[in-house]
Amino acid sequence: QELNLSFNKLEGVLPKEIGNLTNLQELNLSYNKLEGVLPKEIGNLTNLQWLNLSFNELEGVLPKEIGNLTNLEGLFLSNNLLEGFLPKEIGNLTNLQSLYLYNNKLKGVLPKEIGHRRAKHFGASFEKR
Repeated sequence: QELNLSFNKLEGVLPKEIGNLTNLQELNLSYNKLEGVLPKEIGNLTNLQWLNLSFNELEGVLPKEIGNLTNLEGLFLSNNLLEGFLPKEIGNLTNLQSLYLYNNKLKGVLPKEIGHRRAKHFGASFEKR
């Protein structure tokens, strides 16, 4: 199942109830004005294959529960206000083929757990410590 609400001028925070949509395989909320932190309940969407939250105003750190999304093939979080270090649990995303994290406020380097993945498409930028 797919939910595509991109380019809809959605505003506000992503509610924790997003974690109730457990049958979703694709979630695209890109190009909106979503703000606040990514709720840890996003980790309940274990059937997700594609998650696109790019071009919003999401902030804070990426929750470690993102590592529960082991079916993810594409993770797109670019052009937000995410900060801090990537959780090592992101290394659990063994099916990941596309990872885009650029234009955030992330620090450090890619965790070693994902450093040798065979992602076909990858983009990230990190601030200096």
